Amino acid sequence: MLPQEANRLAGTEIAAQIQAEVAEQIKKLKLKAGLAVILVGNDPASEKYVSLKQKAAQKAGIDFHLYRFGEYAAPGEILQTVRWLNEDPDIHAILIQLPLPEHLDEDKIIAAMDYKKDVDGFHPKNIQATLSGAQKMMPGLVMGIVQLITATGEALHGKQAAIIARHEAFVKILSHALSSFGATPVNAQPGDPRVAEKTQKADIVITAVGKPGWLTGDMIKEGCILIDVGTSEVNGTIAGDAHKSCKEKAAWISPVPGGVGPMTVAMLLKNTALLARLARRLPADLSAEEAGGGGISTEAK
Repeated sequence: MLPQEANRLAGTEIAAQIQAEVAEQIKKLKLKAGLAVILVGNDPASEKYVSLKQKAAQKAGIDFHLYRFGEYAAPGEILQTVRWLNEDPDIHAILIQLPLPEHLDEDKIIAAMDYKKDVDGFHPKNIQATLSGAQKMMPGLVMGIVQLITATGEALHGKQAAIIARHEAFVKILSHALSSFGATPVNAQPGDPRVAEKTQKADIVITAVGKPGWLTGDMIKEGCILIDVGTSEVNGTIAGDAHKSCKEKAAWISPVPGGVGPMTVAMLLKNTALLARLARRLPADLSAEEAGGGGISTEAK
């Protein structure tokens, strides 16, 4: 068994470098970038991550606008705000904080966004563009996960990757990204009776279920890479999907908090700056000098 410290795959340092590059880019280009976040309800994990996004955006020089709704907000009220943000020239990026309360149709609300302002990349038009290779921007969550995996130094080519998640668009795009690196994605819903069979055979396990501790050590392969995307509130703290027993089996494991979360925030800033550049008709791809660094690539090879 590897020492526990060696198992941690923290995204904090990588995220800090990306955030610094975005801040330098905004400063050098004198770029005005506006990010609007819609938060519905009072989910503790969502509250925490929105707070982190706000602090990071403001530190990077991005104008942050939060639109908060109650747990039982009417769909029409949220859709009206989305359409208003679509028309606001000072807003370059819109993010719908997921998950939404059960009475709301996530797909309908996401589809109501102007796809050119969809910073998460989950609008139907952006999903299609990503899968066809025509998209200039990869969803921040997906690229944050890929960067954490590649940070292990292990080649992805030939590896089997089990993705356990409910969000179909997320699964499609992540599968596409992993396939571009030569990995073989295997997908399963959390309630799949064969889910343990799939995770036990996988070299890489990515769990985004939101059920604390559901993934136990006996469900994963010795020496695998485990990326924990799940976030739940347990006794006032944020917990991931992976049970502590997973540390005895995985070679690498991303902590919650401190793993995927910081990476997603960093990629959100990177994508917001990209959308602001596109709105000003600046090049989508900047040189390292123009970008203020460029030490980390977020493009799939």
